[in-house]
This record gives sequence, C-alpha cells and structure tokens, in this order.
Amino acid sequence: MIEGKDISKMEEKELREEYDSLVARIDSVRIYDGRGKGIDVYICDRCQNTKFTQYKDKGVTPYIIHCDRCSGNMAHRKTIRLFKFLNKSIIKNWVRPTFEQMMKMDVGTIEHVLKGGLVLEEEIK
Repeated sequence: MIEGKDISKMEEKELREEYDSLVARIDSVRIYDGRGKGIDVYICDRCQNTKFTQYKDKGVTPYIIHCDRCSGNMAHRKTIRLFKFLNKSIIKNWVRPTFEQMMKMDVGTIEHVLKGGLVLEEEIK
C-alpha cells in the first residue's frame, strides 16, 4: 500500500504521479544508499549458488531473492568491499525501472518500486 492506497485499484495516471514524485525526491529521501559501498553477496540456501550485486541507483533491495538455478531462496549474506579481483561480468545491477518497465511488472513489484525499491536489471522485460 502506498500511503493507504491499494495499488491494484490505482489508475495509470495516479501510478505515474507516484512514480514521478518518487524519482523527483529520491536523492533527498533518508534511505540507505548502497552506491559505491561494495558488492552484495547472495547465497542460495538450497544449492549454494552465489549471486553478486551492486547498486546502480539509490533505493532499497530485498533481503531474499529467487535462485535462478534451483528455485530456492538466496539470502543477502554479506557485502564485500575489496572486490578488485572479482570478474565484473558476473556482477548484477540493482536499478530503478522506468515507469513503462514498471507497469509491465506484477502488483507486488510495482508497490516495491513505488516505495523506493530497486529490481535486478536482468529482470526488466
């Protein structure tokens, strides 16, 4: 819910206003800004698959994400700051989707984005 609003019942115009308002004020919002703070490491509780992520935009990220290898849960385990030897091509970016990209997502993800949430760049359709 966005300030008591049911996202599933909001019209596109209202969603656009919420999105534009968020983008206009995101730099002044008092939330964690992970940009430049290191690489977050997610590890699957089932298969031990590892995913490395970094913040491209300011926003919040989930503690648990879906494992694309076994459908298990990957939890954020640590943030590493000394990563110069890590292959940069395996690092995934957390980004804020455009309004048009967001509108193609499920209601839960739209609500997450409108509350300052980011999504993995690879998940944007």
